[in-house]
Amino acid sequence: MKMSSLFASLLPLALCLALLGHSGVDARGARGAHAAPFVIPANASTADLVAAVCGTLNRKDLCLSSLQSVPDVGSAPDVGVLAITALKVATSNASDTSAVIQGLLNDTTLAPTVQQALSDCADHYLDAVEQLDDSVAALTARAYTDVRKWVKIAIADADGCEAGFQQLATGPNILSHRNLIFRQLCNNALGIVKLLKA
Repeated sequence: MKMSSLFASLLPLALCLALLGHSGVDARGARGAHAAPFVIPANASTADLVAAVCGTLNRKDLCLSSLQSVPDVGSAPDVGVLAITALKVATSNASDTSAVIQGLLNDTTLAPTVQQALSDCADHYLDAVEQLDDSVAALTARAYTDVRKWVKIAIADADGCEAGFQQLATGPNILSHRNLIFRQLCNNALGIVKLLKA
């Protein structure tokens, strides 16, 4: 094979790799080394990118609904912007849950054991908000390992809240659904972060 034809056959591959490097997307994709590469569609709008990114995640519908407020940035949408938005959505959810917990703590009709579980959950969710705030800062500095570590700690906070209620024999956890949604939002954010180069 002539050198010029070898060069011509490798040029498309080189261009694809350059585009992946420019977009900050890891060619392994969100599902690991054996998954098809994640590639930003050519001339993609922000809505197209949101759909493509959310399509790689287990909780696609929640991802789509939580990222629908991402502003259209024009012709160069960025996976990093989606990751930051996903983290901020999870942070907002944790803050809302904290407010709900504070309201429940004012209910004097709840059993003391439930009040204690709620108080523990309040501490967990305050910590989760701090972890996610730190994650956003780490993401802007491209410290992806720190992002993953802190988001996982935030998930553990929700798990701690859930476990505190499971130890009670007083009926279902009044925060179970909120804990579940928060974990799913965090897992979606982690999935998007995996699309970025580590």
